[in-house]
Amino acid sequence: MTFKNNWETTDQQFQISAQTIKAMVALALPKAKVASHKIISAGCANLNIKINLVNELHPFILRIYIRDKGAAFREQKLAALIKPSVPIPEIYFVGDEDDFRFAITEYMPGVSLRDLLLKHSKNNIQNIMYQAGQILASIQMYQFPKAGFFDADLKVSQPLTKQSYITFARECLTHSTVLEKMGEETVDKITSLLEKHGSLFPDENQTHLVHADYDPANILVDKIEGQWKVTAILDWEFAHSGSTLSDIANMLRYAHHMPPIFEDSFLQGLQQSGVILPENWRYRIDLLNLLSLLNCLVRCSPKEHPNRCADICDLISNILSNLQSRS
Repeated sequence: MTFKNNWETTDQQFQISAQTIKAMVALALPKAKVASHKIISAGCANLNIKINLVNELHPFILRIYIRDKGAAFREQKLAALIKPSVPIPEIYFVGDEDDFRFAITEYMPGVSLRDLLLKHSKNNIQNIMYQAGQILASIQMYQFPKAGFFDADLKVSQPLTKQSYITFARECLTHSTVLEKMGEETVDKITSLLEKHGSLFPDENQTHLVHADYDPANILVDKIEGQWKVTAILDWEFAHSGSTLSDIANMLRYAHHMPPIFEDSFLQGLQQSGVILPENWRYRIDLLNLLSLLNCLVRCSPKEHPNRCADICDLISNILSNLQSRS
């Protein structure tokens, strides 16, 4: 499994009626009539539906927020803030219907970078990964007064400190799913690593915009004039103020499944755009990936998400091997 390709998604477990879809569109576009709709992608938390309207040439995306309703307003504010320099869909409308929070967003052409990397020629990797590095450099140029998680107005409402990472990791390690899937010996090993290297987590002085799910599944690409180009960065629901290393960690999480040019080109695009990697950056991104994956495992039901749980455990095992080899 690479880039969450076989993870169970929202559309496998969540159904929404055509009537509700039409009601949502009617709230945003009272004069519009839905010609057709199709689920085009679903992540672990949200549902994206392509909407074609009668007598309208361009489609829209109906995005339904399953887990975090507040993410709709954060994404709307972020799109308005960074669209001048980052390819991101504009959000035209946010509303509620039948107990669901939804948004009507700009439709962006292309396929996911994940599909391009897994299903098409590897010859495309160098240029497109260099672009992904350049775009991340643009994202991290946006900074905020302090580190933490945003409210609906992009104000930091929950501060993020070095101790926050360590405390959260320890909480994850006591969760029943983590104990069941990882085992006591592995949990003890992780606890020891945190005690030894917890100081390498980001501190409150890191206040860059972080996408927090910056991976090929959330990057759209399209072939334009014979060249593959990034057309959009999607799914900003977890965005916060913090360390750019979090996004680097996300992108390189599956790098061991890809040829070296995948990582090399991404880092080249990032560094040649002015991003300076800190000392021990590989160890730092391993720690961040470890924490992120523990969080994923906490929210993963072994019964409902067997593929997801298996992949997370494999990734954690790989990271632990990396950390031990560098100790």
